[in-house]
Amino acid sequence: MSQISPQSSPVAQATTAAIRKMGQAFNEEILNATYAIFKPLQERAPKDGVTVHKDIAYGDDPRNQLDVFVPAQKPVGAPVVVYFHGGGYVAGARSPLPGLIYDNVPTFFARNGCIGVNATYRLAPAHKWPAGAADVGAVVKWLAANVAQYGGDPAKIYVMGQSAGASHVATWVFLDKVHGAAGPGVAGTILLSGGYAALHPQFNAGPASPNHISYFGEDIASWSEKCVIGNVKAGHPRAMICVAELDPYPLTWPSAALVAELVQRDKRIPWFRMMRGHNHVSPAMQINSEVDTLGPELLEFIRAGAM
Repeated sequence: MSQISPQSSPVAQATTAAIRKMGQAFNEEILNATYAIFKPLQERAPKDGVTVHKDIAYGDDPRNQLDVFVPAQKPVGAPVVVYFHGGGYVAGARSPLPGLIYDNVPTFFARNGCIGVNATYRLAPAHKWPAGAADVGAVVKWLAANVAQYGGDPAKIYVMGQSAGASHVATWVFLDKVHGAAGPGVAGTILLSGGYAALHPQFNAGPASPNHISYFGEDIASWSEKCVIGNVKAGHPRAMICVAELDPYPLTWPSAALVAELVQRDKRIPWFRMMRGHNHVSPAMQINSEVDTLGPELLEFIRAGAM
């Protein structure tokens, strides 16, 4: 019997149509409308075979918490994938719809033999650059010391982020002055629709936003020193870059610029995925659902690094 692909099923077609109807803009109304689209998909998504260890502190701040998702049959030496949510540097939660979004991401990885981790971080304006990236590093260090007890391999940690979460992840992975001489301590990174340059002079997409000022500071002249763009070099971990068809322009060119730098570094096209029929936040939400087209590619990227 032939199978219907996740892209061509009636549910997928209806989902794509609803997302495209929203257009290329992104705001809180579109975020909530996207939650509404994927909530029922996640409610009926498979979640069996996973044990969850909740609300583990990895630092002193109340937001320095993570959840660990482990296959029910505890593995040995499994890859570890930790997800960092978005929120424009000033908001966001690791489980805005508990048990559904964004718990679907670590659930997917745990159901596929990995250790999945869902983490949150400190927010601006109380915590400015590079606080978010430093929290990524703190999670990595916590995992390096503790993940073996859950069946994970400290040498196979992958950090994954979306939007502001991707910005923090990329800053930790690619900026030597942030991760320090010891290096970022990860095997690879997965970046979904991140901002990697703030107001880069080559691609100035408009005035500084209040969210950017809250995190990067009021001295806009100093922002160039905080860019990921221009800092990719040999020795940094392998990366997979994902963008959405309906990402707003200020969140499209940084990904293209980062891909170009990875090409220059590796002399080949990096792992790259453009998610057709998706907006800024929907690619992560569809993981582990009946319309999931991204999750299997993420697994392939991770497994390719283990060869």
